[in-house]
Amino acid sequence: MHKRLLFVDDEPVLRELYLSLGQNLGYGHEVHAVANGSEALKLLSQSSFDVIVSDLAMPGMDGIEFLNEVAEDFPESARIVVSGFADHLKIAECLTIGHRFFSKPLNFQTLAALLKRICRYSYLVSDERVRRMVCGNAALPTPPETYLRLTETLHSPYSDLEEVGKIVEQDAGLSTKLLHIVNSAQFGISRQIVTPAEAVQILGLEVLKALMLGVKAFSYYDENPFIRTTFKDLWNHSLKIAVGSRKLAVMEKLSAEACEECFLAGLLHDIGKLILAANAEKQYQLVLDLSKKAALPLHQAEVGIFGCTHAQIGAYLLALWGVPDSVIRAIEHHHSLEHAKIPEFDALLAVHLAQNLQPGRKRQLDMALLRKLGLENRIPEWEHALSVEN
Repeated sequence: MHKRLLFVDDEPVLRELYLSLGQNLGYGHEVHAVANGSEALKLLSQSSFDVIVSDLAMPGMDGIEFLNEVAEDFPESARIVVSGFADHLKIAECLTIGHRFFSKPLNFQTLAALLKRICRYSYLVSDERVRRMVCGNAALPTPPETYLRLTETLHSPYSDLEEVGKIVEQDAGLSTKLLHIVNSAQFGISRQIVTPAEAVQILGLEVLKALMLGVKAFSYYDENPFIRTTFKDLWNHSLKIAVGSRKLAVMEKLSAEACEECFLAGLLHDIGKLILAANAEKQYQLVLDLSKKAALPLHQAEVGIFGCTHAQIGAYLLALWGVPDSVIRAIEHHHSLEHAKIPEFDALLAVHLAQNLQPGRKRQLDMALLRKLGLENRIPEWEHALSVEN
């Protein structure tokens, strides 16, 4: 089935570039480009689109007005904002209506990679009811501007730790939360860390980036009473799994990049629970009731009510955010290892082990997989490592 993409921009040259982008996306991608929001809404009324990419500064109906209408009437579409605005308040406003923000001049290679990823993972939310629910206006959290700026800086060959520290310090709320996390028992640091710059030096850039993304994702739902009551310990659990996953990856001598991906996968493996519960409270209460009465694991009860699991929803969110495929795969399959065809120790296996080898937890290890990979003898050492504070 073709994936349909709609580009909205009043500049003819950009529309031509967008249409040519379809060739780079490859077979199975149908690309349309129109000059304004009115034309786009007319197309949307005739047929649905998987992804909409819209400029902000357009005559007549501007991009914010257009995307607000899209979010209201066609919420099943992923929304990407493109703009030449450099104002931080304007960017923040964009991220309330779109799932991603791109600055002009565009990096078409980065944009194409994101579009292919979103289309590739759209099967995770193929049910239209669920897709409309999780992609609706303000239903799906967006990566914070600080995270996006940090990512851009890390990709620059001219960046340094001091510059990264300054970026973090500009977000007072995230800085406070970050320092609280860094000084918690999870990281076992012997002295008090008092500045974001110190946190950057001790944790490393990728762990810092992952923590910032996790903090924003979880805090997005902090004010929801149902979430606070139902998932009051989810952040602590997720942080513990993140630290444990990274520790196991280090023990197995994975690359530094792979170790940080294990951390991010552990931190966000259950984010789909919050998305489902926050946007469909009554239905999620049915999930909880079904799980309890039928003695079903929560993810199986979710399938009974929603037709999908929190793992699939979380994976789709991270596809929108552009995180590495290994992290998306780990989150998608952390309750379904049998479908993942794991060839070696990776982020998915790290999350699986970190969850099942926590002290006091009932084990549900995939022993057949561990034997196939020749790793079953590692269990006592892993278990011991996870039982010891950092």
